Amino acid sequence: MRYSIQYKILIPFILVIFIGMTSLLFVSYNINKQNTLQVVEKDMIGDRKSLDLYLRQYFLINNLELNKISLEAEAEKLSKGLSAQIGSMIEINSLTGKNGRDFLEEEIALEEDFLRALLGETAYTISHEENRVFVTLSYPIELNKNIIGIMRSTKDYTELFNYNRRFNNVINYFAIAIFVLIFLTSFYLSRQLTKPIRQLIKGSEQISTGDYNLNININSPDEIGELADRFKFMAQRIKEQIEIIQGDRDKLKEVQAQSKVFFDNVTHELKTPLTTIMGYAQVLKENGFSDKDFFDKGTSYIINESKRLNKLVIEILELSKTATMDFSYHYEKVNLTELIAETCDEMKMKGKKYNIAIHYSLQKDLFLKGDKNKLKEVLINLLDNAIKYGRVNSSIDVDAYRQDGAIIIKIKDQGEGISEKHINKIFEPFYRISSNTSKEKGSAGLGLTIVKNIIENHGGTIDIKSKLNEGTVVIIVFGGEGNI
Repeated sequence: MRYSIQYKILIPFILVIFIGMTSLLFVSYNINKQNTLQVVEKDMIGDRKSLDLYLRQYFLINNLELNKISLEAEAEKLSKGLSAQIGSMIEINSLTGKNGRDFLEEEIALEEDFLRALLGETAYTISHEENRVFVTLSYPIELNKNIIGIMRSTKDYTELFNYNRRFNNVINYFAIAIFVLIFLTSFYLSRQLTKPIRQLIKGSEQISTGDYNLNININSPDEIGELADRFKFMAQRIKEQIEIIQGDRDKLKEVQAQSKVFFDNVTHELKTPLTTIMGYAQVLKENGFSDKDFFDKGTSYIINESKRLNKLVIEILELSKTATMDFSYHYEKVNLTELIAETCDEMKMKGKKYNIAIHYSLQKDLFLKGDKNKLKEVLINLLDNAIKYGRVNSSIDVDAYRQDGAIIIKIKDQGEGISEKHINKIFEPFYRISSNTSKEKGSAGLGLTIVKNIIENHGGTIDIKSKLNEGTVVIIVFGGEGNI
């Protein structure tokens, strides 16, 4: 139990090293063997070319015609000459065998390379005799695509195979030495790793009891020391997070209270037009058409309150979609310069109603990746607010320009301004400034909340600066490579 962590580290590591070294030796042996066979095969190909060349030259120089009879007659003489030329034992066999007997009666005919040569193949066999290695090459001697004899060459490759054997032995000794060294090193390191890990285990037990004042002294200038430092840092962060969580409990209660206010406001906003509609509908049902003036007045109230109720429901749904990102945005490259100019020109007609002029100064080619319709909704909402809360016979100034890689839009009116206590809450749902300052009725207080959500979904920010009796400035900033 004391060394369980050590063995969990050591045993798998040693197994991996053992498997790796075994695989390496296996691959090395096979590559070495393949290289040796390639050397032998290449040598055999070279020997065949030399033998064929010597055979042709011999018959040409001696003015003899190569055939079965001449090959059998010259076989012994050719064998001696080729043996001296190649440096290996050469044997030429005619199809009638030695001394005219059938070759199947000879012992040589039973060897694999000879049999394959009779089938028209070039073959060789490797044989071991008294610590020596011989390679025998056999191939057919052909005339007009007919086999007239078999050429056999036996060559000593003992030195080559001994060299490969010595090379394999060196690799074996080297692999054993590496394995032993790795085993000892792994044992030492796993043992050293265990000590600080146990200190960290004690520290974790201390944290589990709620005590975050750790006393861990691991002065190691490596990953273990770094782990200990991070462990202590983690404990400190946990302590801070617990304090934050404890502090967030009050904020959560506040959020819950705000949620209650939100639903209360929704209930109130829905209840008011419904009460009016139900009241007039009930009276109209009871009185019918007897009072024409009251009937017209009642139906007018019902229609107006129904429109207000429908608008309120739409705004609530819009707020829900934008706040939860459950909205289908169609992003494209939008020319804000053109969009702002177009919206300002459209809103000028409403401004004329209160003799409020809309002026704009726009930098050219301000492009933004966004939803054109939603961005226009933002501009319409903000300009509508500037008209509703601006003074009669005043103006609204709209500026748009690029600064430090960001696009900045400013909408400034000349209204009565907003006090600081209202600015801090102006983006909350259903929050409305006193209706006495507005030229129009019926707002549910959701417009700026929706505007803020749309802008944030475009990676931007919105800020409102205002002073009483000096007007209000709305500042929108779109920044970042993904948006510009």
